Amino acid sequence: MKNSISVLFAVSLFLACKNEPKKDTDPISTKGPKYETYNYAGFTKEEMYAYHKHIFEGGDWTEYGDLERYFYLNFSQIKEHSRIKRSDTPKILKETPRDDVKNFITSTDLKKGGGLSLNDYVQQVEVNGLIIIHKGNIVFEGYPRMFPTDLHVNFLITQVYVSTSIAILEDRGLIDTSKPIDFYFDSLKGSGWEGVPIVDILSMSSGIAHVPLETYEVSFDPIKDLATAKSAKPSGTEYQFSNADAMVLTLLVEKISGITFNDFVEQEIWEKIGAEYSALLGKNKNGTSLSYVDGMSSTLRDLGRFGLAFTPSGRKGPNPIISDAHLSKIQNVNQNLKIESRSLKETFYSNYQWGAVFEDGDFYKGAHGGQGLYISPSKDLVIAYFGTSNTNRERNQLNLIARQLSKSGLFDLNKTR
Repeated sequence: MKNSISVLFAVSLFLACKNEPKKDTDPISTKGPKYETYNYAGFTKEEMYAYHKHIFEGGDWTEYGDLERYFYLNFSQIKEHSRIKRSDTPKILKETPRDDVKNFITSTDLKKGGGLSLNDYVQQVEVNGLIIIHKGNIVFEGYPRMFPTDLHVNFLITQVYVSTSIAILEDRGLIDTSKPIDFYFDSLKGSGWEGVPIVDILSMSSGIAHVPLETYEVSFDPIKDLATAKSAKPSGTEYQFSNADAMVLTLLVEKISGITFNDFVEQEIWEKIGAEYSALLGKNKNGTSLSYVDGMSSTLRDLGRFGLAFTPSGRKGPNPIISDAHLSKIQNVNQNLKIESRSLKETFYSNYQWGAVFEDGDFYKGAHGGQGLYISPSKDLVIAYFGTSNTNRERNQLNLIARQLSKSGLFDLNKTR
């Protein structure tokens, strides 16, 4: 009986609290937006009660479908986190919807939904939201399974905030990415990390053997635990995704800046991109930022604002957060890290924690469940989206569609409309 009362009390407490970021954040304008909402109604009280009971009793959040979507959209109620405060001067995003983008026909060879218009594809069950920003203006925006003000888990997209933080410190002469990581961490000497240049860690080619995530999620001394990692192959010779790479880079940001990763992102990125809403950042029991797994939760527009920082429209002004040097380094890839994509039928590379840097200079980062951020500096284009795998564990294919859109000619800067 006592346990039942505890469960009911905990669930009631969860339901009594509104989504945390909505407490102190207000929309920029009361003017009605032009985005598509597709009549999304959210979760019922019964569904929320059932999910919190499921988690409280030790259930796994990776259930796929609607239960997993609930986790993505309600991270503040379920996991430990810190807050990244919104900007004092939010960046206004002008809305200029384009029918030619809305009616763009997707490739017919997609696993599901091929041949549909973009607007119809977005209504597939695997899509939560999509935003397309061209020349600084929103040209398409749809929210089939979330609200525009919802904070949605970014997962591994957060790793690009880590690499951006490294690049900011690099631009200031505080980090030399050609040096080995043990130059900055004496405790990594004699470990698998010894002699591994930071630039190879940034390109996800550290050569470090797989380390279970659970080690870091409960760690009270992450750098000590990282020192136990072994080398599996020479660094810089082969792309090998590893969350440990993002973890050690996060700790490097904190060591060199003297502040937490949460505070660094808030001061050097979130404030400067003009984020409209506060974001969340997962943390472990010791307060260490989980930048490499659950990562950040943000609105879709704020993820788009971050993407804008890499485009000509977002880099106007005397001190852009993404320097010419940083952009050049992203695109100056290690030719050893070539990846032949069967789905895209082209070659791409990994660099600065971006999962795909294409030969035309576009780059992309994807994440668990169907999240993604695609940037084309040459076309002044940002495509950001959130999704959830369906109950058959199938993701959306907006990564392929984003690439198709970029190459479609719709966004060529020398093309008049």
